[in-house]
Amino acid sequence: MLKDRIFYPLAALIVFGMIALALSFGQRVDLTECEIWSEGYIMSGEELVRLTAQPGTQAVYVAAAGGEPAYARLTSTAARESLPDDKPGVFAPIGPQYERAFATHKLRMTVTARASRLNPLESFDIGYFSAGSGDSDWERHRLTSDWVEYALEFRPGALTNRQGLDHASIWPGETGELLNMDVRDIRVRVLDPPGACAG
Repeated sequence: MLKDRIFYPLAALIVFGMIALALSFGQRVDLTECEIWSEGYIMSGEELVRLTAQPGTQAVYVAAAGGEPAYARLTSTAARESLPDDKPGVFAPIGPQYERAFATHKLRMTVTARASRLNPLESFDIGYFSAGSGDSDWERHRLTSDWVEYALEFRPGALTNRQGLDHASIWPGETGELLNMDVRDIRVRVLDPPGACAG
């Protein structure tokens, strides 16, 4: 068994590596602010492999087949209250260029989801969290067996010196029920883009 002084730095390195790997799977880093304001952020299809599951949660990518779209199956394995407060659950990693463009603007985060056919989850939470411009609260939604769009609106504050990844986050059952939900896409739109960049 590793001693704490070795385990925790090693665990932090592994998590950092997972996030870096997730960002390496194709998120464009050359977008202008105007493009971000007009097009927003979307993760869907094969990009769902980039979902990052923090301790206490799991995300499994399911490829499109038999007329079904690609989706990710999400599960919680531990109660949220048993984990440190800064755990964002399963999240879409949104890079620094988005954080800069999203700061101070009203955002709508939308998750298209359903209860899984196997061990279906009844409700889940969504939230938007940033490295330096503020976090939303968790907002609970009730799942159905059909694909439904669930939305959260939030306005981050101004940027601080602490910048990095934003997290478009999902907590699939806060008490660790080991039940499942499916996610087809995650989107973030700017609701108040500057006039010249409005899409």
